[in-house]
Amino acid sequence: MQAKPGAWACVVAVLAIVAFDAGAQPAWRPERNVEIVVPTAAGGGNDKTARVLQKIWQEAGQPAAVVNRTGGGGAVAYNFLNQHAGDGHFLSIAQAGLFTNHITGSSPIHYLDFSLIANLGIEPSAIAVRADSPIRSAQELFDKLRADPAALSISIGSTPGGTSHMALARAYKALGGDPKRLKTVSFKGSAESVVAVLGGHIDGMIAAINNVVPHVQSGTMRALAVTSSQRLTGDFANVPTLRDLGMDVTVNGWTVVLGPKGLNAAQVRYWEDLLAKAVQHPEWKAYAEFNYWSPQFQRSQETTAYLAREYEQARRALTDLGLARAQ
Repeated sequence: MQAKPGAWACVVAVLAIVAFDAGAQPAWRPERNVEIVVPTAAGGGNDKTARVLQKIWQEAGQPAAVVNRTGGGGAVAYNFLNQHAGDGHFLSIAQAGLFTNHITGSSPIHYLDFSLIANLGIEPSAIAVRADSPIRSAQELFDKLRADPAALSISIGSTPGGTSHMALARAYKALGGDPKRLKTVSFKGSAESVVAVLGGHIDGMIAAINNVVPHVQSGTMRALAVTSSQRLTGDFANVPTLRDLGMDVTVNGWTVVLGPKGLNAAQVRYWEDLLAKAVQHPEWKAYAEFNYWSPQFQRSQETTAYLAREYEQARRALTDLGLARAQ
């Protein structure tokens, strides 16, 4: 008996659905506690981010433990993470050091060695001086540096070649200067930079803005410029951007959630979805607002494309500073 044309169409449709279901991965969710591996000590930015996520997730019924594995500029944590290849129960928090340590040759670890899950947001740096500094504006600061790059001592945080150092280098290059000639100082952490500025031991500092906020609010520091694409609000509403000063430079730190290499699409999707909900939580929004983060949540594919662009910018800036080793 000959089948009707409509019957063949139904058979083809059913077979297509079966084939699609066979190729699709089933939904995944953790079967035990999750470990958030933090590459820095307790109390630092990455650690605070991890603990805010931990609290939000636990409210949502997803148990998680924060474990600090410090050392080697993040290498200890990242090597531990990749010892659990394909296991979605391990995550880590990463910032620009994941780039700079590779580009400067201090670590063989590349950002593409991991499963990139999401970018939680971006954070500008701020240039600041002591409140009673004779340097009254960013224009005056850069005029002094243009006349003599060694005229002022400026802290760049804890890592030569870090985000803040690259921001200062790109700004100075935009003015036609050689960033390698700047008189920069690095400390063990931004807290020591603050002490040095407030004690009058150095002329100023550039750091992730959260390090400057409380001192601007207390009146002990004056912010001269920020590295964001647009002016900020609140205590920084009247602080110019580098673009306002005629330099086509925007530099932001970023905070990305990584998984070990080899996570499958279902595992990545689970964490993307959970993180997308987390950044809408009131506690996360308060945390991001306090740190002047821009609400730039990006899923895995967008994060991968964003980091590719950021890596190339970092490589160029570090080349200008004479610090680049890897291509």
